[in-house]
Amino acid sequence: MTYFAAFLLVTLSAAGAGVASWLVGQLFTVDARRRHHEVGAPVFQQIGVMFSVLLAFVFSEVWGEYRTAGLAINGECGALHGAAMLASALPNGEGQPVTRAIATYAKTVVNVEWPMMANRERSPQAAEALHTALRQAANLQDASPVTVAIQAEVVSLLAQAHSFRETRTFQLSQGMPPLMWFMLIAISLVLIGFVVCAGLENPGHVLFAAIFTGSTVLVLVLVRMLDFPFEGALALPSTDFVKLLGEVSALVRAGS
Repeated sequence: MTYFAAFLLVTLSAAGAGVASWLVGQLFTVDARRRHHEVGAPVFQQIGVMFSVLLAFVFSEVWGEYRTAGLAINGECGALHGAAMLASALPNGEGQPVTRAIATYAKTVVNVEWPMMANRERSPQAAEALHTALRQAANLQDASPVTVAIQAEVVSLLAQAHSFRETRTFQLSQGMPPLMWFMLIAISLVLIGFVVCAGLENPGHVLFAAIFTGSTVLVLVLVRMLDFPFEGALALPSTDFVKLLGEVSALVRAGS
């Protein structure tokens, strides 16, 4: 969801609630609406508390998943950079194939996989590039103690990068269940209906309904924008991988 779509949805919802409250004011007198206040107010409060608890839980979970995806990107790039630096430090340029494979993987993620992630898809080409880097690191031939120690660390870092990659790609399609969205929207509509039918006089009635509806829809829109961390206006950027590509490419050039 883009910022414009979010703004349009919030604005139209607030305007629609304002118009609905004005129509209710024209059809029913303030006294008639106030006679139902004694029953409606306690019900509104109980449903409002239930909605607040549910929304707080949902927002916490969605924000946690969004941060998990961001930390996975950071961890993956950090492990790859560490592996590339160690591989480039191997004597006689033996680690150059590993460094080049890491550079190829980073380039594939930036140019191929990241656009695919906006459509909740992962790139088999990127996965194969990472597997190639792992095979290159595992098949280093030099048996000297120093090389073996560095090789083990490179393989460990690449394994960590693979683990972070799995976490990152797992977040692609792990949105909130449709039933949860149905509950949130249904309860929101009930609460908005209570506000639209409140026993207030215009223009305060119209203003109150519009503000309440706009605020509620704004929070729901924010939850939706955070729900899938690689699409929409709040999509996580590929900045870390672009930086990684530049750093590893420099290592490849230095070792050539």
